[in-house]
Amino acid sequence: MKNKLLSYALVITMSFIPGIILAQTKTITGKIYNEQGAAIAAATIRVKNTNTSGTSSTDNGTYTLQVSESADSLIVSAIGYSTNTVAIRGNVIDIQLLVSSAQNLDEVIVVGYGTQRKGDLTAPIATVDMQEVLKRTVSSPMDALQGSVTGLQIVSAGAPGSTPTVRIRGVGSFNNESPLYVVDGMFMDNINFLNPNDIADISVLKDASGAAIYGVRAANGVIIVTTKKGTLNMKTKVSYTGYAGFQSATNLLKMANGEQYAKYATAVGNQAIVDNSITKFGGQNGVPTTNTDWYNELLRSNALIQNHNIEVQGGSDKITYSFGMNYVDQDGIMDAKNYDRKYNIRTQTEARVASWLKIGFTAHLNNFNAFSPNSTAFRQAYFASPLYPSHDPNLELADPVKFGSSTSLGMTSGFWFNNPLATAYYNHNATKGIQILPSAYIEAQFLENKLTFRSQLSQRYQSTHNIQYSPVYYIDNDQRNQRSYLRSGQGRNSNYIVDNLLTYKDGADKHHWTILLGQSTREERWRDTWVSANDVPQAEEFWYVGQGAQGIGSATGYGEGGLRNAGVSFFTRGTYDYDNKYLLTATFRADGSSKYQTKWGYFPSVGLGWVINREKFMEDQSLFDLLKIRGSWGLLGNDGIQPNAGYGIVNSGNNFSGIFGSTGSANGVREPGYRVGRFFTQVRWEVVEEWDAGLDFALLNNRLEGTVDYYYRQTNDLAFSRPIPFMWDRVYGNWGSVANSGWEVSLNWKDQVGQFAYKLGANATTLNNKVLDIGALANIQNGFPEWSAEFPTRIVPNEPINYYYGYEVAGVYQNQAEIAADPIASAYNEANPGAPIQPGYLRYKDQNSNGELDEADRINLGNYLPKLTYGFNIGMSYQKFDLSVALQGVAGNKIHNLNRAMRRKYPQMNADAAFMDNLWTAEGSTNEYPSAQGSVASWNLQASSFFVESGAYLRIQNIQLGYNFNLNTIPVRVFATADRPAIFTRYNGFTPEVSGMGFDTNVYPIASTYSFGFNVTF
Repeated sequence: MKNKLLSYALVITMSFIPGIILAQTKTITGKIYNEQGAAIAAATIRVKNTNTSGTSSTDNGTYTLQVSESADSLIVSAIGYSTNTVAIRGNVIDIQLLVSSAQNLDEVIVVGYGTQRKGDLTAPIATVDMQEVLKRTVSSPMDALQGSVTGLQIVSAGAPGSTPTVRIRGVGSFNNESPLYVVDGMFMDNINFLNPNDIADISVLKDASGAAIYGVRAANGVIIVTTKKGTLNMKTKVSYTGYAGFQSATNLLKMANGEQYAKYATAVGNQAIVDNSITKFGGQNGVPTTNTDWYNELLRSNALIQNHNIEVQGGSDKITYSFGMNYVDQDGIMDAKNYDRKYNIRTQTEARVASWLKIGFTAHLNNFNAFSPNSTAFRQAYFASPLYPSHDPNLELADPVKFGSSTSLGMTSGFWFNNPLATAYYNHNATKGIQILPSAYIEAQFLENKLTFRSQLSQRYQSTHNIQYSPVYYIDNDQRNQRSYLRSGQGRNSNYIVDNLLTYKDGADKHHWTILLGQSTREERWRDTWVSANDVPQAEEFWYVGQGAQGIGSATGYGEGGLRNAGVSFFTRGTYDYDNKYLLTATFRADGSSKYQTKWGYFPSVGLGWVINREKFMEDQSLFDLLKIRGSWGLLGNDGIQPNAGYGIVNSGNNFSGIFGSTGSANGVREPGYRVGRFFTQVRWEVVEEWDAGLDFALLNNRLEGTVDYYYRQTNDLAFSRPIPFMWDRVYGNWGSVANSGWEVSLNWKDQVGQFAYKLGANATTLNNKVLDIGALANIQNGFPEWSAEFPTRIVPNEPINYYYGYEVAGVYQNQAEIAADPIASAYNEANPGAPIQPGYLRYKDQNSNGELDEADRINLGNYLPKLTYGFNIGMSYQKFDLSVALQGVAGNKIHNLNRAMRRKYPQMNADAAFMDNLWTAEGSTNEYPSAQGSVASWNLQASSFFVESGAYLRIQNIQLGYNFNLNTIPVRVFATADRPAIFTRYNGFTPEVSGMGFDTNVYPIASTYSFGFNVTF
């Protein structure tokens, strides 16, 4: 009995043990993800201080783990990521892992015609985080890189589908400053057509050591783009990413209103304009009621933008595949017909047909449809008086739309006072086209995969059709079109490149080396033909020219242009490292070109590196995880200049003839004359010589990483045209040189505290641009003389390229006593008694104190190139939320505000409100702005510092808030984005981002974009 009772008691006790154990454990679930929010599969999750409690994350990054109630922390690790320890708080714990620095050094970087380990690089090759790029809601991939790469300056353009200006390490040519783009092996002028979602890697080759492998095309740097591919043994993955939003103008320029303009017009002697406005459109007490805000009329506040992308990737044990489709639809913020629409299809497949052989094919198909705005309307909006309405039903002759006219105020008729709304409305400039970039390759491996041969054919076919049409319309005698006009143009590009590469990789003990031998053949063809006609009906079914066509029977104009260039190249690259400690890279390329009489160019480079932290004397230190110094030198070429003409042109006719032998009433004899119109010179490509010294480091357990570089690049054989003495003609040749130098610094910090992870990044680039030689010329004058009556820029040795040239404003004359005491003003008034200097006029500095205002008093007022380009980024995540902020800016550059300078020619024009509000009115009112009367006086409208303003700005480039969650095990990310929401600048214009030489002629405004989107992966 006793034994039975003991047995029953044991059974009852044992039955409670699982409950007791269960009561002392709990279930934890969550997701393991990286810095971009992507799931990490096969991560190991275990309880701290135990080797038994653990699990692995699934393909979706999710995990489930039983832990005891006493467990306080989890340790999470995954290949390529830093191990993370997270406190147990609650039952749902999402954990982020950061990429380890060791993994970063082993990361494979795309370089010219191959790849290298990041740790083995001797050149300052920058790579781009594509996850950050995809946060930008811009149509051009290059716009998305703005502020993120040292040495890279990007000047955005506002119109939809427009191409930004891209400069790498300054400007070294008068002809071509754009880098070379290499897309899956094909040379391109820009990558606007690409869908950012299709891009796997972007590498920026900034120095000669990295770029010399591209020889004569690499003087302005190289940007290599590799699109996405599938992976062997990868389950099929389908993902969708899309967003939709609206755009509005950033930093809207405030113009003078009707009351301000009326007061100004009265002050400068244009009272009749004010009176006419009151008579025709109403007013009281001398103030017109009409107050047209032309920019408000021209802009729409909610221009739509949408982007949709579908991607499929996968692979078996022998075949990989990737497929993408993309649609972009962007309306312009001008309230007229302007848009950019693109359809992209990308396909890639690679097959391993044998253990030693694989073949692959990639193709990009781009179909585009763009309607270009007439941006002249923004120029006219600055000039337009607010005292007449945008539409005037009382203008009987206005047809077909009753647009208002400045002539109703009695204003001067002319282009600059045309109705800007009508300019935007009566515009049809549509371009449709298709482009395909197919490439096919075969790759074979021999000698136990040590020797690889690859042959690739890359091609580009593009066909575009442009239609420009002007209907019959009438607004006034200047703004009208009496005969309709049609211009139809066809453009065709057909390029190909054949690359043959032989690569040998091997090593022995601590020695490792790679040798590349390559040969490349290329041809570029472009042809453009156009035809025009008048009196074309407005209905589009009649927009055809030619006999038998539905439209006009015969053309009134025809033109054709084109080019054909061919080249062949041979190149080699060798890399060597000893124990991943001492690094060497050497390249050499020989380029042959049909463009010049000098057929061959030779471009060597060399780079050295020393990984100091791998030395024995660094073994006991714990500060540096990486410390590497680099140095490189090389030569690059620029063939983006005019080719050899090869022939001369002789002009004859009445303009070059003379009459000889005239006596009294007897007529002389006409003798024919001739003039040579083109002179042959042996032009060759420009050559850039560059050296770079750099430092790469990581410290504090890889939390702080950075690079520092100093670069010096000198362009020799600078090509430009110069005048021929005693002749109108000019001759083109290689005459000069220019240098660019500066520092590049990049710092990144990342850390994690519990479930809160964050990262901070900053980069800065300085630029010192200097012209060294312009041949026998004393200077080269440039600019807009038709706007400013002068050439406001100069190119002079030992000065920056195209610097603004003029007088330095030292203040404003406050009274007659100051004028009488100034020898410059006194001399001027004595010589110009009918138009003397008066109080409220600008005072110019006498630089040499000789009492005269002469050429010696004109100085360097700055130029358009920033002395400093910088960017900041902040990223953080907590549980399922993530937030990123990016900022970007420039400093040290100047902008020539030609909008204000045009007052010299058109005193009836309007002005920005800041100009009107700050005009001098009486003694002591201001020492910066002239008086109203002075603003139209020729003395104040000379090229001077008054019209040269700071182009510095800081822009909030991007803000994105995301939330990650699972929908029935399907990972989903939703996000809200503000792109370019704010800018901080003192410049008196729409935007300080002005392309070209920095002359602001009222560019298309930059837009802010606010959007919402989501990503889902199956």
